[in-house]
Amino acid sequence: MASLPSTDREDQAFAQHRGRPEAPPVLSMRELGKRYGAHWALRKISLDLAPGEVHVLFGENGAGKSTLISLLAGAGQPTEGSVSIGGFKGAFRSVTEARGHGVRAVFQEFSLVPNLTVADNIVLGDEATGRCGLLDRAAARREARQLIERLGFDLDVQALVADLPRGKQQMVEICKAVRAVPKVLILDEPTASLSTHDTQALFALLSRIKAEGTAIVYITHRMEEIGALGDVITVLRDGEMIATVPASTDESRLIELMSGRKLSDLYPQPRTALGGPRLQIEGLSTEDGSVREVDLEVREGEILGVAGLVGCGKSELGQSCFGLRRRASGRIRLNGRPVEFKHPADAIAAGVWYSPPDRKRDGLALIRPALENMLVSALEFGKIQGLFLKPRAEADATRRQSSKVEFPVSRIRENVANFSGGNQQKVMLAKSLGQDIDVYLFDEPTVGVDVGARQSIYRYLNELAASGAAIVLISSDLPELLGMANRIAVMRSGRIMAQFEREAFDQHKILEQFFE
Repeated sequence: MASLPSTDREDQAFAQHRGRPEAPPVLSMRELGKRYGAHWALRKISLDLAPGEVHVLFGENGAGKSTLISLLAGAGQPTEGSVSIGGFKGAFRSVTEARGHGVRAVFQEFSLVPNLTVADNIVLGDEATGRCGLLDRAAARREARQLIERLGFDLDVQALVADLPRGKQQMVEICKAVRAVPKVLILDEPTASLSTHDTQALFALLSRIKAEGTAIVYITHRMEEIGALGDVITVLRDGEMIATVPASTDESRLIELMSGRKLSDLYPQPRTALGGPRLQIEGLSTEDGSVREVDLEVREGEILGVAGLVGCGKSELGQSCFGLRRRASGRIRLNGRPVEFKHPADAIAAGVWYSPPDRKRDGLALIRPALENMLVSALEFGKIQGLFLKPRAEADATRRQSSKVEFPVSRIRENVANFSGGNQQKVMLAKSLGQDIDVYLFDEPTVGVDVGARQSIYRYLNELAASGAAIVLISSDLPELLGMANRIAVMRSGRIMAQFEREAFDQHKILEQFFE
């Protein structure tokens, strides 16, 4: 597909927007390229990062965004081209060297030590020592506490990182990156796991460090964040720079530049003719107190959205319905019959599926091929189960499941670790198609997924509902729920606080229920 270049009007608007800044660029990159074998993942990227500017990198998964920021942060070395910052010109040989020149990054893959505390992780590599050269843990806790309070995050400095949910771990990574004000701050999907409160705290932080002259490189798939934060957008596609435009550029134009094609409406129309109850939850409470006296019903063909802040209990609700958390009280009915799941295998056998929010940690075997990941559950619970492998039936099943989620069949024998976030998510969703399922519990199914892949996933969810399945869509992305759900339930402190029918959707009123 040929590139769709920016128009003259866009170029003029960009020039007018950016003007001629008096200060020189904080960082310049010239003709940056990265090749893996015969494949160019990135080709001839030249950009300037201005002081106090949020420069958004926009593109589909696999467009080259992650490759580019890895070169800027020293996590990878370019095949060609150079980076200039201060008196340095060349290629950073390590993350440490990049940090020494003031470039810090927060990647989607965290660099935390799980068995250390929040405070220890924040000061790691630059710890305070006492008179005898021993680590001064009190000083570390004090510094970490002051930093967290300044940023407005909700973190316990003495908590083990391993015990924190992903959203809290994201906050620790951000604290590490801004412990000293960097010249360039790179953020890769920083709000993907953050609550609304912590997202607002992050935005306030970015406003402060912008004012101090930091150049910010920001990657997001959330269109509303671009308008709220961005100054400039560079669109990448297939490793090449397509255009650099102002952040005020129309959303439909950005999607056209990103994909090389015009996209129809992102959200398919939800089904309105609903059947009888598929899943009934009555007075459900978990032993750990994360879910308290929840009553919910999901009908055949319905998509029920579950919203709330990080820690509100929405993920725990899905896990308790799948046998991953022990119930203290309450009942669950599936198609009118009481069920008791002591293990996820019991739930799958009964027709209940749960898709976890952290695909890499909980959902996929990264070092195994896509086809094995897709079929691993079907071998036990699907039509291809049995004492012996059935290569022809397995190949047919893989092709069918790949087609349903729009995953490229030509790549089914590649290891999942090689794929973009969007294709990894499609592999995980395809796993659910290997057996007969009546109720799907999807927990953050589009985290870190670009607009094009989101559209495929939304079509997939809509088709499942149209086939008669009941879907519980757990998401921190409220626009996603507003676009996809027949009904939205808001959780707070483990309880259902309110429910909204589609005809009564009001974003402001729904958000009000997030807070006490």
